[in-house]
Amino acid sequence: MLKSMNLSKAQSDFVEKVGRWWEISVGSRTAGRIIGWLMISDPTHQSSGDLVEALSISAGSVSTQVRQLEGLGIVERTTFPGDRATYYQLRPNAWVERMWGEQARLEAMVDLARAGDEVMPADRPDRVTEFGRIAEFLLAEWPRLMQRLTEHLEKERVT
Repeated sequence: MLKSMNLSKAQSDFVEKVGRWWEISVGSRTAGRIIGWLMISDPTHQSSGDLVEALSISAGSVSTQVRQLEGLGIVERTTFPGDRATYYQLRPNAWVERMWGEQARLEAMVDLARAGDEVMPADRPDRVTEFGRIAEFLLAEWPRLMQRLTEHLEKERVT
């Protein structure tokens, strides 16, 4: 669909910022760059070739990273009648769904803290207990926070 892409400096900077954020938060910088481009690309759907050209990355890297992003529920495939290409785009509500997924990570943190209780050092047990208290607090608050987020987003859609 897109034949020649020249990202502006602002677009390139944004894509790199998302890439660095994703790298320190979740996964590879390349996956983050793909997310960044899909956030701002026009059209919203991009083929593997479009991603290769826009981001100057290999086709193999695109394939690997897109598969991982699909597994995380961030990216989805789309096709169009009469067009043999497969395109990728951010899933609708990907960010909210991703945040709901954080609950599982918080549950894992609580489990880690409980496992730490079994081997807690006598000297400075706070290294384990603080981790556990934080995890339990966040896990308890997460559903309420997500409900507030959902309400906030619904309110934003209405206005």
